[in-house]
Amino acid sequence: MAAKISLTRYLVEHQRVHALIPSDLRLLLEVVARACKSISHAVNKGELGGVLGATDTENIQGEVQKKLDIIANEVLIEANEWGGHLAAMASEEMEGIYVVPHRYPKGEYLLMFDPLDGSSNVDVNVSIGTIFSVLRKPDNG
Repeated sequence: MAAKISLTRYLVEHQRVHALIPSDLRLLLEVVARACKSISHAVNKGELGGVLGATDTENIQGEVQKKLDIIANEVLIEANEWGGHLAAMASEEMEGIYVVPHRYPKGEYLLMFDPLDGSSNVDVNVSIGTIFSVLRKPDNG
């Protein structure tokens, strides 16, 4: 049986051996992975952590936001805005594009995400997860 390897090790080895992954993209993926772990910890706390239930706000699709939707969205933004890898982010939970503030360095990538897909299923213990996409910023952006 093959030994399990971490995401970081996989990315570093592919970066080193195949030169397919730019170092700034590798670092961005590692930050997103750590943010996903933080989201997982919040989800696992459930009712004991006070993170279940709805809020009085809606997302851009008109769906009532769950507390975990907002928490997951904030975790991804706070983890990624300051690292210098991103120029902007877009989320299902925000109406507009979140441009990285001027106080932080701007990177060459854009991050789009649904911070907690399936959050309406959290109360019934059905699978949920974070969906994301990383794109290179257009030259004119």
